[in-house]
Amino acid sequence: MLEMGIAPAEDIDKAYVYGAGHPMDPFWLMDRTGIDLAYIMSLERFRKTGYFSDLPGPSIVEKYNQGRYGEKTCKGWYDDSEE
Repeated sequence: MLEMGIAPAEDIDKAYVYGAGHPMDPFWLMDRTGIDLAYIMSLERFRKTGYFSDLPGPSIVEKYNQGRYGEKTCKGWYDDSEE
């Protein structure tokens, strides 16, 4: 949904928690574990399988290239620099 421009990360997170009853928001969780980790894991999965669907999504690649790794840089899907 994010890649297709249907909804921003914040709205998708809210839908997961309040609409689907998931215990954690996917983008918030990725900010905590590290967008760089998600990027590297996706690349490794692609290297193992060869499936292009295993490559990291364009938005993850963009955040990775910008150095926006999440909590460790205070910027990722969410901007925590003012906390």
